[in-house]
Amino acid sequence: MLLQAMNLSKAYNHVPVIDDFSFEIDEKEIVVLVGRSGTGKTTLMRLINNLEKADQGTISIDDAVLCKQGLRGAEYADRKKRRIYQNKIGMVFQDYALFPNLSVLDNLLEAPLAQKLGSREELTTKAKALLEKMGLAEKIEAMPSTLSGGQKQRVAIARAMMLNPRVLCFDEPTSALDRESSDSIGELIQQIAADGTGILIVTHDTEFGQKYGTRIVSSSEFLKNI
Repeated sequence: MLLQAMNLSKAYNHVPVIDDFSFEIDEKEIVVLVGRSGTGKTTLMRLINNLEKADQGTISIDDAVLCKQGLRGAEYADRKKRRIYQNKIGMVFQDYALFPNLSVLDNLLEAPLAQKLGSREELTTKAKALLEKMGLAEKIEAMPSTLSGGQKQRVAIARAMMLNPRVLCFDEPTSALDRESSDSIGELIQQIAADGTGILIVTHDTEFGQKYGTRIVSSSEFLKNI
């Protein structure tokens, strides 16, 4: 199994949002989280991406452990081990989170250069190949402000893929897109999954989830008392 989240719990001001919830993602699987607003979908994704800390539970990808259940709740790994985990997961944010002052190419290069994953020449070659695959070769020197919503989404996906994630997460990937652009992104996600990446999607777009997901998980499962 690729990603495992076991017995996760998270509460805000003593109000549980996720209670003793477990799930897994395997290679080539596209898991879609659906449910109404405020039911913990984004919280679960943030826990998995180490953007928030779980109160209880264990989270791991392959043999890299982010946290594990201890006597007093979720015990987080040290900084070095968390970094190993973090290098195995990528996140594509709802608002794309592109750096507005950087070109498309430099958006792709920023993180892998900082993490010393290769020389600038090597990483530029990889970035060009990814942009070519996504139909954005001619946009390599463009600024984000000149791109359409669908193009920004593809750049954000390419940027995440520069880090070779084992698991790639999408937060509302179609919220700002028309149906044609949404289908294009769905097909791209399927291609990424086919190469062995595990995919997690949070979406309100049930039609998109049913069409492109391999498994649907309802946020109603997060709390035992629902």
